[in-house]
Amino acid sequence: MRRAPILIFVLVAAALLPVAAPASAQAPLGEYASCEPVAGASIVQVSGATCPEAQAAATALVAAPTDGEGDALRAAGWAPLRALVGPDDAEHDVVAIRGKAALRIRRSGPPPDLDGWAGGRELLFGRPTLVPGGRVPSGAVLCTSAFLVRMPGGSLGGLSAAHCGGTRSDGTVQRRNVALRRPPQPGVVLGRVVRDLERSRPLDALVVPVATAADRTATPVIDRGISRPPWYVAGRARALRGRRVCFSGRTSGIDQCGRIAGAAARPFEQGILRRAGITVRCTTIRAREGDSGSAVYTAPRADGSVRAVGIAVIVVGIGAQMCFTPLEPVLGALGADLVTAG
Repeated sequence: MRRAPILIFVLVAAALLPVAAPASAQAPLGEYASCEPVAGASIVQVSGATCPEAQAAATALVAAPTDGEGDALRAAGWAPLRALVGPDDAEHDVVAIRGKAALRIRRSGPPPDLDGWAGGRELLFGRPTLVPGGRVPSGAVLCTSAFLVRMPGGSLGGLSAAHCGGTRSDGTVQRRNVALRRPPQPGVVLGRVVRDLERSRPLDALVVPVATAADRTATPVIDRGISRPPWYVAGRARALRGRRVCFSGRTSGIDQCGRIAGAAARPFEQGILRRAGITVRCTTIRAREGDSGSAVYTAPRADGSVRAVGIAVIVVGIGAQMCFTPLEPVLGALGADLVTAG
């Protein structure tokens, strides 16, 4: 299995700049507040809601069988986002959201099959058919998911980088089958690539299908793992030079932040890269293989919301600076709308 190929060019950019985060009412921005556990739940944490609300959801969760946890959360007013095995394999964590609130609950037993689309998740692209829980096929690559969009016909789609799928000389997609990965195996099989913009435009972006069953919530959020609440995608923002932006990648991790590069990047963006058939904006943020396809978004606001800016696609120079495909031309080429949180 290989990680997605990344184009290498030369660019000298500024150092990485961290995001300064204001505090929220319940916990520091981007963090959970810990609540008193309830019987059957060893961890109860919440962001953007009160501990009694989180404890009520935890009580409903632990009263349900494992395969009924999704129904129990929905009945309590929460949408399940994902479930993941705990550190000792005897427990599991569940993350759920309600509006811009999020909660995390840990209970005993194996995790239920709760998993759906969000930005910042690990994707597996392969040529052969992918099987949930099956082996990873030879030649598969790992990338990261970006934003949720609504296509012209009304269906939902998920964005990532086109080079993750790869384009053959005849214009067809090389690795057309896609899954949300649950290491070390394919997890939720999504299906085949829906649209590859690289085939007709200088845009390194593609659309994959998203699962929309009851326990497959497709959500306009940036996933930040089990230990931190997600960011909520509230709208779009232009790729302005100097703007502070972040990405969350499957290799580099969550909240990798810096700025969109200034005039020094123009010869590469508008010269070398454009002549190579690539439309990008470059940043001061470091990235690594496997981060391709990540959602690039603005620095989080006090309410935990971010705005969509682009899709991470290449690493540039010895500083491994990340460049991205701007979102606006991608949406325009697709005739799609960005899905946003409430």
